[in-house]
Amino acid sequence: MQPAAPPTSTPPIARAIIATALSAGLGVLALPPTHLHLLALIAWIPLLFALRDVGPARGLLLGLGHGLLLFGGALVWLTQIFGPAAGALFVIMAMFTALFGLLAGLLGRHGPRGLLGALLLAALWTGIEYFRGELFALRFPWVTPGTALAPGALTPFIGTYGLTFAIVFGGALVAGWGRGRSPLGGALLLAGLGATVLLHTPAPPPTDPLRIAAIQGEVLPFADYLDLSRQAPGPLDAIVWPEYALSADLRTVPDQMATVHALLDETGARLFVAGSRTDHADGTWSNTALLIGADGVLGAHHKNRPVHFFDDGEPGTEARAFATPIGRVASPICFDNDYAPVPRAAVADGAELLLVPSMDAISWTARQHAQHAELFRHRAAENGRWVVVAATSGVSQIIDPHGHRVAALTDFAPGVLVGEVEARAALTPYTRFGWLIGPVCTALAALIALGLLVLGVRAARSTAGPNAPPAPEAA
Repeated sequence: MQPAAPPTSTPPIARAIIATALSAGLGVLALPPTHLHLLALIAWIPLLFALRDVGPARGLLLGLGHGLLLFGGALVWLTQIFGPAAGALFVIMAMFTALFGLLAGLLGRHGPRGLLGALLLAALWTGIEYFRGELFALRFPWVTPGTALAPGALTPFIGTYGLTFAIVFGGALVAGWGRGRSPLGGALLLAGLGATVLLHTPAPPPTDPLRIAAIQGEVLPFADYLDLSRQAPGPLDAIVWPEYALSADLRTVPDQMATVHALLDETGARLFVAGSRTDHADGTWSNTALLIGADGVLGAHHKNRPVHFFDDGEPGTEARAFATPIGRVASPICFDNDYAPVPRAAVADGAELLLVPSMDAISWTARQHAQHAELFRHRAAENGRWVVVAATSGVSQIIDPHGHRVAALTDFAPGVLVGEVEARAALTPYTRFGWLIGPVCTALAALIALGLLVLGVRAARSTAGPNAPPAPEAA
């Protein structure tokens, strides 16, 4: 008997594993610090191809593997903060990709195919992503297709979650989920998305400029922040200090409040914004951004999204715009801007300019700083607002309403960043109604998941007899 000839092609499941790993690798490269943003357009195609006909069990495993590789690769810096416990965070986040893989397997077996199937697949991914990023107890909106792609002309219409939907829909068509339809349509959609980024030019220079100084320094003494502020070339309209630059609410420290007023007089600035801490009568406290003018405190924003696992105060419940001498200003703090709803709510309340105290500890690595800094660009483009970020150790930056970074401090040392911005009142379509894409997709994903689970159970009952062996898993 002749020995069996060795296989001449890669088995289907091996191809699926290779495609899944390739997808995760491309996703990591699309994100900072490599900034190969256009890879986001193709990074998810191999995963969608791998999930096309594998069934729910293998879909779950492939999704889990993709999530572990993607999150572990992109967020490796978390291991320097949490040590081995970061592995548990990677597993938790990967479970959402695993859920998508399971549902994609059910969709491939029991759901509609063609254009409708590709649309349902995009709604599933986007809905799960929005739930993970904005609603889940450990909400974490980093590392998504929409945030991996740089801001473009569509961002002020559909936001990052709308971009995620478009990327996954186009990728599904290219990967063959359209069944009988040419992937050309998906390729053209993805190429069009790329064009909206490549051809998206910076915003015009301000016609009525405001000169803002962002002070960068990690937990410096009060006097050092003052000295840096005095180094800013004038004239100034506003000065922004980082998150936690003040150890106490200035309303309880009269001497420091008087010093800030003297700083305003000295520099000619009409507004001072700084990260602070507000202690409450019930023993709790809030991470606060204080907005101070010549007449005293003009507003106080309590951080809506404290950082997980850190002592970061009680979460605030409002994102408001405050009337100031330079226009209506909002100051969402640091992590608030990782989440699309917080700055959007402030702009919907009338904010014409976002002045942001932020904190990125120098020990959190340059990769973390670059990834965090990128999210501010998306918030600026979604809402059509100038954004000034004063960070502890970088990246302090000035971002135009198109999401282009026009100036930045990137050396993670104390410094001063000065630039011209403008108050803007018009609302983008995203701020008005485009933000609904995320929550609508989450509701649709829940309905789609329920329907697929019901179809899967019915199919199992109809094909399994009392003595019938289990149906084999599709390759």
